[in-house]
Amino acid sequence: MRKSRGRVLFLVFSTYIAVSHLAQALILLAGLTAAQSAFALGRLALGAQRAYWLKPVLADAAAFGLVSAMTALAQYYLTCLLALCRTGRWALIAAAGSAALFSGLFFWRAVEFSSLGVYGFSGLPVTLAALIGGFAAVSQGPEENPWPESCSRFFSHLPD
Repeated sequence: MRKSRGRVLFLVFSTYIAVSHLAQALILLAGLTAAQSAFALGRLALGAQRAYWLKPVLADAAAFGLVSAMTALAQYYLTCLLALCRTGRWALIAAAGSAALFSGLFFWRAVEFSSLGVYGFSGLPVTLAALIGGFAAVSQGPEENPWPESCSRFFSHLPD
């Protein structure tokens, strides 16, 4: 039984969104770990009483910066991998935009239940970082794709 191109592309895009969410969850955990590690190092360096002199906003801002940078990098590589399946530019733009929107919403909801401070627009830097990473991959030429050509075998089952 031969699969239609539309059905295969739907499965590829669904997988792209799922992997994007998984990467976002791992990135959020890395940001939380970095914020907690910075606080623990502050306790060691300053002592238990003076560790609270450090403003929590600094730790949160550093964690948001780390999460945003890692999100841009992850979306860049995921979109470059998606570009190997010979989709059109508009399909890549739609995939990168929807992944950015869902990443920002996921981050905003997940950060509410974490130890990071919750801000009204906490998902906005993550959404913008995902857009920057995804659209950087869309705007580059095929020869600039960081994945080797051997990775294209993963998408060799797509009908032409």
